[in-house]
Amino acid sequence: MSENPGICDNCALCCQHLVVEANAIDVLREPRIDAARPLRKTRELSILDACWILARPGRPCSFLTPRKRCEIYPTRPNGCVAFLPGSPKCQELRKEHGMPPAAERPGIHRILTVIMKEALAAELDDPGV
Repeated sequence: MSENPGICDNCALCCQHLVVEANAIDVLREPRIDAARPLRKTRELSILDACWILARPGRPCSFLTPRKRCEIYPTRPNGCVAFLPGSPKCQELRKEHGMPPAAERPGIHRILTVIMKEALAAELDDPGV
């Protein structure tokens, strides 16, 4: 969730109603994730496959403050960084919870679509990458 209210209006629906995961790289960047002991997957995994569950529907992220701000915003997990305000899932959540649509950022969405298509094409060309 953004610190800039003009981007997502600090609604925090993504932090409250979606599964929010962190991986080992996220934990290296933000050690408070492991220290907080949020929801964890129950089976033991290698550290590279480990997954920390920070939130799920009905259980908001433990780093969400009462003011609907992210306590670890500068070092939030990559999944949070990738969740864009105004994305289709964002709009769906806002509609489900009676909020007006967020301002769309078509330039950002268009750039990410191109990046994802190129990444998928590269993966198909050389699956060993």
